[in-house]
Amino acid sequence: MKRLIPLLLCALCLLGCAAAPRAEEDPVAFRALLVACDSFLTHESTAPIAAMNVERMERLLRTDAREYAVIAREDNGLGGIAQLENALDAAFAGADENDTSLIYLCTHGLYDRVAYQPMLVLSDGKTEENLTAEALRQLLDRIPGQKILLLDACNSGAFIGKGVRGSGVKNVFAGPDYKVLTSAGGTENSFLWRDRQLAGGSYFAQELCEGLRSAAFDLNADGAVTLREAAQGLLECHGASTVQAYPQEDAETVLYLYDPQNAALGERPLGEIVLEQDVLSDLSDTLYFSFTVNRPVRVQYQIIYYRSGQWRFDAPQVVEDSENADGALSPGRKQRAITLVSEEDAPFGYVLLQIVAQEGRYAMLAGSRLIAVQPETGDPSLRVQTGAVFAPAAGEEMPVYVYHRFPCSLTVRILDSDGNLVRRLSYKTPSRPTGERLYGSYFYWDGRTGAGELALSGEYTAEVTCVLDGESWRQSSVFTLNDAQ
Repeated sequence: MKRLIPLLLCALCLLGCAAAPRAEEDPVAFRALLVACDSFLTHESTAPIAAMNVERMERLLRTDAREYAVIAREDNGLGGIAQLENALDAAFAGADENDTSLIYLCTHGLYDRVAYQPMLVLSDGKTEENLTAEALRQLLDRIPGQKILLLDACNSGAFIGKGVRGSGVKNVFAGPDYKVLTSAGGTENSFLWRDRQLAGGSYFAQELCEGLRSAAFDLNADGAVTLREAAQGLLECHGASTVQAYPQEDAETVLYLYDPQNAALGERPLGEIVLEQDVLSDLSDTLYFSFTVNRPVRVQYQIIYYRSGQWRFDAPQVVEDSENADGALSPGRKQRAITLVSEEDAPFGYVLLQIVAQEGRYAMLAGSRLIAVQPETGDPSLRVQTGAVFAPAAGEEMPVYVYHRFPCSLTVRILDSDGNLVRRLSYKTPSRPTGERLYGSYFYWDGRTGAGELALSGEYTAEVTCVLDGESWRQSSVFTLNDAQ
C-alpha cells in the first residue's frame, strides 16, 4: 500500500487588521511590512519557511476589503536594527495618527530567563543582530497611529508578558497604540512544517491566514474578524503552542474585513474538523473526530505526544486512513476514531492530532487539534499566583498563573472584596501545554466586569476551582486593582 509522504515537523524558534474605516473626510490608510528571516549565522536555517509565510500573508492582505495602500515585503531577511528601521521608514512613510500600520515578523526568537528579556534574531545570512522588545517598541513608536504587531516566533508571548512568569516580566507594548498577536507563549517554541518538496510554513501563519480568509474565525459572521475572534479561533485550531493576544478581549480592532456574502472558499482539501471531545481520560483513550473532504485526497493521521515539556514530533503515532487502500478519499463528511498508545508511566498528558493530506507528490498539514488527557481522580495540588497590583486604565492586564499537578479543566473567577462575582475568565476550560516541564495555566484579566465596565479600585480575589470525580478543589490569590492612569 502506498504510504503518504510524512511531513518534517520541527521547532521554529521564531518570534511568532485594523480599525473600521472612519468618515470619508478623514479616511484611514492601511499599510503593512512583512519581514521574513530564514538564513542565520548562529541559528538553524528555516528556508524557505519564513519567506513562504510572508507570501501567504501578502495574499491574505490583498483580499482585505479595506485595500492596503502599501504591502512591503522583506523576503531575504534584515541583517540588523538599522536595516529594520530603514524598512519601517519606507513602508510607513506618510502615515499619520489616523492610519493603521501592520507589521509581521517571522524569525527565530529567544528568551533570557534571568533578565526576563525576549529578543528577535534579525539576519540576512550575512549579518545578524538581536532585537529586544524595548528596541522594537522604540522603532515602532516613531510610526504615528495604530500599530498591529504579528510576531511569529518562539517565546514571542514574552514581548507582551504572557505565557511566562516572574517578577521582572512585563508587557512592553501596553497602551492604546498597540495591538499584538503572537504565535506562542513566553516559554514556548513556535513550530513549522515542511514537506519533501520544500513547501510549508509556520503553523501560526497558515492557521491565521486560512482562518481569516475562509471566514472560519468570524464568530458572529458580520464580515469583520476582530483581534479577539482571531485569538479564539487560533486557540481552537492551533494546538502546538498557545497563541497570545494584547489586549486580551479586544473586540473592536478588526484584523480582516470581507464581504460575508462572498466569503472565499477554503483552499484546503479538508475542512470542518470537529473533535467529539477535546478532553479524554486515562480510562478512555479513543479519540473520535470528523471532517469534510472537499476534493479527492489521500489522508494520514499523526498523533504527537507531549512529554517532559516537549512535543515529540520525532516519534509520532502514524495512522493511514483505511480508505487510502482503495484510492483517494471521496468528497463528503468522514467520521474516524483513533486509539492512543498508552504508556504506563504517563497515563495523562497532551496529544496533538494532525491530519496530513497528500495530493500527487505534495503533502500538507490540513489541520490540527489539541486534546488533554486527564486523570479521573486525584488531587491536582492547585496553586494560584497573581501580581500584587495592576492599573487596567493604563492598559495593564493582571496575570493569573495556576499550577496543577496534571492536566485538568479549570474555572477561574474574579471576586470583589465581598465575594461577589465580577468576571469569569474561564469555565471548566481544559488546560494546555506551556512549554515547561511542570503543568500550569495562564489567564489574564483586563480589569473589566462581566458587563464590560472598568472595575473600581480595590481588593480582588482570583479564585480557581477544579472538579474531579465529584470532588471540588479550590485555591485563590488576592491582589489590588488601581484604576488610576
